[in-house]
Amino acid sequence: MSTALTLRRYDPGDADDVWTVHERAMRAAPIEFVDDAPGDRPLRRIPDHYLEAGGEFLVGLADDAVVAIGGFQREDPVTCQLRHLRVDPIYQRQGYGTRLLSELESRARADGIHEAVLWTNERLRAARRLYETNGYEETTRETHPDSGQVFVRYRKPLE
Repeated sequence: MSTALTLRRYDPGDADDVWTVHERAMRAAPIEFVDDAPGDRPLRRIPDHYLEAGGEFLVGLADDAVVAIGGFQREDPVTCQLRHLRVDPIYQRQGYGTRLLSELESRARADGIHEAVLWTNERLRAARRLYETNGYEETTRETHPDSGQVFVRYRKPLE
């Protein structure tokens, strides 16, 4: 039986816990964890990159601990990009990712956003399954010029 997940907006006091969830999730993933990956730097400055930039960032709590994280950034007035959706491996497969995704979509809709997009590594099968199960459609694939890794772009209308 899973513990109920409580979602709330990020608070600066969550900074270390957010990084811990990110690192645990990525170290358990089938891709190499890079400590200072450029794409993860916004996690070190969430207010600047998400909250003060018209986006949102949520933390999910279970057992009095941050166990899920994720947010969205505006790409334009009606489109957001979902970023850094992570669930601590101990708490995966309990529906927390779906709940977090649904809440982010709901908040984006309330902010006037009509479409969500995201990128994920092709090798992150569980993440891809989460997005596809929740109505996201693959739109393109791109190979990173330095790493050779393939990234998949998804989109979903939020109307």
